[in-house]
Amino acid sequence: MQYEPLIYNSHNKNMYRKLIVSIQYVFFFVLASAQSLDDLSENLLKKSNLPDTVFEQTITKINFQDLKPNDTIRQYRQWLKDNRQTLLLKRSDNFKTHYFLELAQYNATLNDLKMAYRNIDSALFYVNPLKFPHAYYHILNFGTSISETNLDGTTTIRFLKQIIDSKTVEQDSVTKGETLLRLAGTLESMHRYLESSKYCQQALDIYRELGDNAKMIKLLIIMFENASHTTDDDSKWEYLYQAYEIASQSGDSALLADVYTSFGLAYYRKGNQAEAIRYYKMARSMISDAGSEKELLITTYQHLSYALLDSVDLASELSKYLMEQSIKNNSTQLSNAYGSRAWYFARKDLIDSATYYLEKSTRLRESQEKDEASPIYYYYMYEVALIIHNYDLALKYLHKSLMQFKKYNREVNSNQLTAIRAQFDYDLQKERIKKLRFEKEYEHEKVRRHRVATIAIVAVLITAFVFLFLLRRQLKKLNAAFIMVVKKNLELDKVNVSLKRLEKKKVNNSVGINSKAEKQIYIQLKNLLEEDKIFRKNDLNESKLAKLLGTNNTYLSSIINNRFGLSFSSLLNKYRIDEARKLLISEEYAHFSVDGIASEVGYRSRSAFYQVFKQNTGMTPSEYVKAYKQIDD
Repeated sequence: MQYEPLIYNSHNKNMYRKLIVSIQYVFFFVLASAQSLDDLSENLLKKSNLPDTVFEQTITKINFQDLKPNDTIRQYRQWLKDNRQTLLLKRSDNFKTHYFLELAQYNATLNDLKMAYRNIDSALFYVNPLKFPHAYYHILNFGTSISETNLDGTTTIRFLKQIIDSKTVEQDSVTKGETLLRLAGTLESMHRYLESSKYCQQALDIYRELGDNAKMIKLLIIMFENASHTTDDDSKWEYLYQAYEIASQSGDSALLADVYTSFGLAYYRKGNQAEAIRYYKMARSMISDAGSEKELLITTYQHLSYALLDSVDLASELSKYLMEQSIKNNSTQLSNAYGSRAWYFARKDLIDSATYYLEKSTRLRESQEKDEASPIYYYYMYEVALIIHNYDLALKYLHKSLMQFKKYNREVNSNQLTAIRAQFDYDLQKERIKKLRFEKEYEHEKVRRHRVATIAIVAVLITAFVFLFLLRRQLKKLNAAFIMVVKKNLELDKVNVSLKRLEKKKVNNSVGINSKAEKQIYIQLKNLLEEDKIFRKNDLNESKLAKLLGTNNTYLSSIINNRFGLSFSSLLNKYRIDEARKLLISEEYAHFSVDGIASEVGYRSRSAFYQVFKQNTGMTPSEYVKAYKQIDD
């Protein structure tokens, strides 16, 4: 199964929506922290009689930057809650709006998002969008910022739709376009592709009029993503080609980098990792600032493609670069960098190092606000844990991934989600069964294992001893048999010599058609074989031998069968092997190898010689020589 890139949002359209931590926010935090509870409450009470003429101005000037939780903030929020009825009694709508906005801001700071959203809705209740359109928009934009920061796509969509439906930005093309772009992007990230396409087209019309190339490219990329999930034809690629054309004409390398990255991600999902890597490299070459957040994000994608291609060495180089640059530049990609190092060490089977970087990556991810919206990241960590066979850790990551998929109601590919659930259920049940069995058998397991191990060791030793004893005895018997065979062969050789002498003095009766001719040929054949040793010629065949004897193949074959009781090939092999036996034990041929002896007696191949020798003697040439030496000794 292919997994999406490590980060939560697909490609760089959001760059995690917004960087959660900014320098501006630090200044505001220091300013707010310097105020006491009395100061904060006094500032609110000053708005008790706020006239309509300045109400909208006071709302739009509110700085909704995040604060760091501290005791003053907790005390002030509690004061607002405890004194709600008193504060709101007989107060104007303008004051009530400010009250709920104050409460929303401090609830958001203390991570009580549910209450913060309710406070924003309450503040909106007291504002007339027709009378105070800027204030209404500003409050909704505050709610959108909170939900975007916390990657709460559902609430982000709700607030952005309220902005569009309220028509508070209808006369401001720039703000309306920005709102439509944010809405389209959020809908796409929540896999609501058809709905996203509708808002993309509206925003695109606005930005074409404004001539904003960067925003048009972002929209075209989102439109490509929408079309990729709703159509099967190739017409969707036209969106990326249009984006490329706009970026090329603008000459903006940053815009080209965005387009190349989108091409890379498109090929990544198609499974063409080589093409994806090519576009990632082009995208990185367009970014002059090496180590920037955007360049490291693309590097993360490139590493994933190398991982899918199992290009371990190339992935390793990239993961080292990613980690070094992320540390140097305090990048949000650092947790992904640690994860990539974990994958490399896992593929190298360096379990300790892989586990170290897995835990390091997870600790960093859990310390960041995006930890609660990282289902794809945790699924990747699960796959790395599986490589090193750390099933407890794998189960932990898989569970967290599944829970986050459910929490954010992500409409993921059904096959992927089904696979995640199936694997999760299987591993979970396996772990439960293992634990139950372990609890029941724990006390008996040590004794049983010790007993089984002892019996196994004794059994192995006894088996080994018996085997060695029987093997040695069998080898002795075999060696004795070899020696006996060699002795018999030597005795037979002596008998054959005596028989040959007697045969020269004796006339044998013939059963052939022409006994005189047959006898003459037989005598000539014996001379060729025994005196001339014609069998040592490796090209000798029955036809050549018949020609030398002045006869034909048929008659020669009949003579060999009658006189020797063998076929031509058997006769030839007999003489060759008899000769080989003599040469093998001869001092004259002691310097010859077995292959050399085989060639001397007429064999062209070593394998053929070995096969025939063993058929005739029952042993290999080496065994024959060894047995003879034992006799000689």
